Amino acid sequence: MAKILHCTACEARLTPALTVMSSKAPGIALPEQVRGKQLIARGVALKSWEPIEKSFADEPALLEFVPQYWLNPDDLAQTVGNTRKKDRLSGCCGIAGIGGPNQICGCGAEIGTLRTDCWTPHLFVPDPAHTKWIEE
Repeated sequence: MAKILHCTACEARLTPALTVMSSKAPGIALPEQVRGKQLIARGVALKSWEPIEKSFADEPALLEFVPQYWLNPDDLAQTVGNTRKKDRLSGCCGIAGIGGPNQICGCGAEIGTLRTDCWTPHLFVPDPAHTKWIEE
């Protein structure tokens, strides 16, 4: 099923039409997380029932929610950009994605977290409170 990710604040398209697959579907396995490599192929969004991040402390990690969608960063529209909050853009070779939502829509709404650092798999996780999927 093809869906397009939209900003809930302004309805802008954040991706092209993507094939959405669920990790609960038969034959769909979670991809291997390889540092510094794309986690998901272009054109696909994986609905994961395992969070990309887990906390070993009393408070949950920022990306410890399910379900969550994993997207290829190259599928984001050109209107999506980095936040102006510099503390959310840390990383040595890219963006680590550990400080909170770091991507914004052209309207300024925080729409999700990008991870592109050398020690993380490369992916984008949309914030479900600020994005929505619409069937093509």
